[in-house]
Amino acid sequence: MKRPRKAIVLAAGFGSRLAPLTLDCPKPLVPLRGKPMIGHVLTQLREWGVREVLVNIHHLAGEMLREVPGWCPAGMRLNFSFEAEILGTGGGLRRMQWFVGDDPLWVCNADVLQALNPRPLLKAYEREKPLACLWMVPDAGPRSVKVEMGKVVDFRGGGVTFSGLHLVSPKLWSYLPDQEFSSVITGYEQALSAGETILGVEVPGSEWADVGTPEHLLEAAGDSVIFPGACVEAGARLTRAIVGPGAKLRKGVKASGLIVSPQRGLSEEERKWIPEVEAVELLSARGSDRRFRRIFTPEGTELLIVSGSARPENLRFAGHARFLRKQGIRVPAILQRRQQGAWLRVEDLGRVDLQERLLKGSRKRNREDLKKVLELAASLHGIRVPKGFKLEAPFDAALFAWERNLFREQFLLRHDPAADVEGLDAALTEVAKKLQSQPRVLLHRDLQCTNILWADREPALIDFQGMRLGPAAYDLGSLLADPYAGRTKEEQLEALAFYNRHAEQPIEEEFYAPGAVQRLSQALGAYGRLGAMPETRRFLEHIPEAVRQMGFWAEDECLQLWARSFLEGHEQENWL
Repeated sequence: MKRPRKAIVLAAGFGSRLAPLTLDCPKPLVPLRGKPMIGHVLTQLREWGVREVLVNIHHLAGEMLREVPGWCPAGMRLNFSFEAEILGTGGGLRRMQWFVGDDPLWVCNADVLQALNPRPLLKAYEREKPLACLWMVPDAGPRSVKVEMGKVVDFRGGGVTFSGLHLVSPKLWSYLPDQEFSSVITGYEQALSAGETILGVEVPGSEWADVGTPEHLLEAAGDSVIFPGACVEAGARLTRAIVGPGAKLRKGVKASGLIVSPQRGLSEEERKWIPEVEAVELLSARGSDRRFRRIFTPEGTELLIVSGSARPENLRFAGHARFLRKQGIRVPAILQRRQQGAWLRVEDLGRVDLQERLLKGSRKRNREDLKKVLELAASLHGIRVPKGFKLEAPFDAALFAWERNLFREQFLLRHDPAADVEGLDAALTEVAKKLQSQPRVLLHRDLQCTNILWADREPALIDFQGMRLGPAAYDLGSLLADPYAGRTKEEQLEALAFYNRHAEQPIEEEFYAPGAVQRLSQALGAYGRLGAMPETRRFLEHIPEAVRQMGFWAEDECLQLWARSFLEGHEQENWL
């Protein structure tokens, strides 16, 4: 088959999943391995024999018109199709029908990484003369397309991923919807209904990546990514960082994650409050009605924490921090506060938490780390709270009942609606009664490993705004039975014995077990609630380990049987 001489490159989209980076840089111009993504696409098309290309543009069209010609290979004619209103893949192609001649042509996306030999697609097209030949990827992406005997039979049936690269007949345009905005998939579905053949071809040894999110961009780049318009001084140390337009990183600074300009990372009011900010790292949501950002100033880094109104305890963070520091507990210093503590500038204690230390440390180091944290916990639990010092309501029957309800409503009803809810509720009620018989101490209330930072070779506590009085076994259950850590029962008992040698009030194993179960039921409820939101869906991956830990410590037969059957029933489930 004669190789196509024409190609259409779809480049009009907003790149929303890469926002706010794409507010200043159209996604096809995002840098990747030394050139913008569309530069890789144009180079590959030229190597395939393409001599003329048409690129549709909409978002930041002026940037595209200025920059794309500089990346067009010699010997290739470049045309643009401007869309005043975004038309979608179907509407955009329909508008570009003037470019289509009598021969088949390539259609591809401007914002993916792809490397392949086109010969399998060309041979398949020549052999069967289909309406289109689509490159399919079997082991990446959403896998939403069903292919049988080499032919696409369903675009919504699951199995393989359509890469976005098509070799198409001009006849395709007769099936595109006659409307302004549409998807090319709608046209393909109409063609299938009319009996047309659409081939799905896999290409062994190829490379494909949908570089649609910051995580995928870093994965495809294999290193840090610096956008045009960013300023990174020599000596700045980047580790898996994406530095957006307008951000400035000075010599000696350590940076990772998604870093943007102050204009994209702060509100206008926040920029007035902290005018010296030069860059902002956008940190992941933690599920506590607070927004965290790391701010870079000429003097170094700080954390900016802004709380919403849904969780009043967040306003206690500053006061609790000052109190704990006076008691010798390592916590971040409060540098400045506004709006009664809703806006805080806080000391940056670094990026390394106990979870990361566990993943990267030796068994010996992990044991020593845990000993330091246990000593810190024992010190916290030994603090005498002054009369009149405001804490959250102590653990009592009502709070235990609230956690049971969270477990039932947010976890069981979402992920195991057939469970014996009444039996589990009765078992957890007995757990709470046992814990209520224990002395009350000052609790962190969320003593999991991601709330323990490692600063200057010592542990420091964060997220302590929910401090209250309650049984020490609850905090120990949070720490030792933490699903993030995955400790064995024997490791937890060994750690409990170490804690008891340092605590004013030791915890017997018979009370540690209900503390672990209670905390894990609360954690599962939180995972269910947070996992239902896209920005915190990652919490779902911890569900199996949390249920396994409940099975370790459940004394009630109903709880034991439930944990076992849940794990067996969800053994093959991909929680993400």
